[in-house]
Amino acid sequence: MRLSRLLLLYLLITAYQSLYGQQSYPLDYFTSPVEIPISLSGSFAELRSNHFHSGIDIKTGGEEGLPVFATAEGTISRIKVSSAGYGKAIYIDHPNGYTTVYAHLQKFNPELERWVKAEQYRLQKSEADFFPARGVLSVGKGDTLAFSGNSGSSEGPHLHFEIRETKSEKPVDPLLFGFPVDDYVRPVIEGLKLFPEEPHTTVNGKHLTLQPDLAGWGPVYRLKKNEPIEVAGKFSLGLLVYDYQNDKVHKNGVSQFEVFLDSVLVFHWQATSFAFSETRYINSFIDYAAYKSAGERFMRTRVDPNNRLSLYTTLVSQGIFSVQPDSICSLKLVVKDSYLNESVLRFEIKGARPGSQPAQTKPLLPVFSYRKDNVFEKGNFRLTVSGNSLYNDVEFSFAESEQLATTLSPVYSVHNPFTPLHDYAVIEITVDPEIRIPGKNLLLARLHKGRKPMYAGGQYEDGRLKASVREFGDYALMADTTAPEIISEAVGDMIPVNNRSMISFTIRDDLSGIRYYNAFLNNQWIVLEYDAKNNRLTYVFDHLLQAGENSLRLIVEDQCGNVATFSALLIN
Repeated sequence: MRLSRLLLLYLLITAYQSLYGQQSYPLDYFTSPVEIPISLSGSFAELRSNHFHSGIDIKTGGEEGLPVFATAEGTISRIKVSSAGYGKAIYIDHPNGYTTVYAHLQKFNPELERWVKAEQYRLQKSEADFFPARGVLSVGKGDTLAFSGNSGSSEGPHLHFEIRETKSEKPVDPLLFGFPVDDYVRPVIEGLKLFPEEPHTTVNGKHLTLQPDLAGWGPVYRLKKNEPIEVAGKFSLGLLVYDYQNDKVHKNGVSQFEVFLDSVLVFHWQATSFAFSETRYINSFIDYAAYKSAGERFMRTRVDPNNRLSLYTTLVSQGIFSVQPDSICSLKLVVKDSYLNESVLRFEIKGARPGSQPAQTKPLLPVFSYRKDNVFEKGNFRLTVSGNSLYNDVEFSFAESEQLATTLSPVYSVHNPFTPLHDYAVIEITVDPEIRIPGKNLLLARLHKGRKPMYAGGQYEDGRLKASVREFGDYALMADTTAPEIISEAVGDMIPVNNRSMISFTIRDDLSGIRYYNAFLNNQWIVLEYDAKNNRLTYVFDHLLQAGENSLRLIVEDQCGNVATFSALLIN
């Protein structure tokens, strides 16, 4: 007898919860937020830049405008309109203690559009967080909330969907709630690393990270060179893995990573829920240097001293292992997706006898501690790094190179970009008194080789520029004295609009970026829509557009206070 999809899903999740002691989640409370079959381009806790993905990304066939439905009855507790992040988003609190989130929307349903527009005009803010009073905006299960889009920081049309615990605001894997997703495909293991963890540790005779070639598939991955790896001393592991659905198109993430040594579970990372406050610990969970240099996110077993990620459910010796000399240990690495499709890599490690340990030498570089604040000063440069910004102690490196034609200071190489920062560090640069540029136009820039300088902020006060940064790398003092650019899609300053529904502008800035925009029609403030990733600013015509001539004035300001204006008559 063939099991129904829902029953099969129920049995899988029940087994999952029983095996790992997880709380039960309602399997039939929420309905799908879309009318098309759910196919994912992003999974829960997928490894993203500086964060774990907090929901699932539902594909919309590369199109915008698909209806988005309330998955259960509830009250809209928050509506956000932003040019970045989630773009246009709706948050619904449900009676069962969960909140659902619908993000990157194109537009809201007509009733919500009117409510949001009224609030925008009341506050005179095009971008804002709105928190309706409880009960003002109630929805029923299956009600049309909005239409799917590509707003905010989205990289293509899709629906970002989340389920959070209302009280804690912790996101939970939506696939634990019974959504019908076709996924019978095992994760794919693409790479393995063995990291030496002590100065005298050798892997196959060398004190270097080993990345052996793999062979096989599914439950029978193995080393291509099928013989034990010889390790002397302590080591940790890294695994590069992707998960696919049945369509085998998008490389998504896995939800579990286990390590067994001689059949004993010594490491288990499990991502069913996490707090937003801990999501940046991903930079300690992965091999950050490999990510920055090659774009590969190897999951590591080693847990750094200042890594407080809560997703480790079993952890022996902080994820650092050893094998007794002249003995052989069997390792089994298991990865699973949300539907418990699993893949297994098996190999052996032979314990080798360590050679003579290197003599202890005093570090040649200053050591930054993760236990306390660290301050480094040289010439006109000062750096402050709090202990909470580091995952472990760091031998800090610094170099100063010649001033470039585009900079107002030497280029400061602040450690290296392959070491992550968890929290902000503060850079202070004393400005040469010969520089006659107003302080408001000065900025700190991050310099990437072969790429345009990136604005890193900064406030000028008493002869010093002070900026907070969250990455090590090359920095220099620069100035932005150029106003943003406003390009109208129409020609001239008298623009016929009687057969149109909107007018758009391209706005862009050459360095510091757009900080502020506003527009006035007949001297009255109007709502604008800003698509930052496409540099597009749009006025959708509303009740303020009158018959005849309408004076439009657009003001755009960058982060350094440079202002551009545009004026025209809209002829309706």
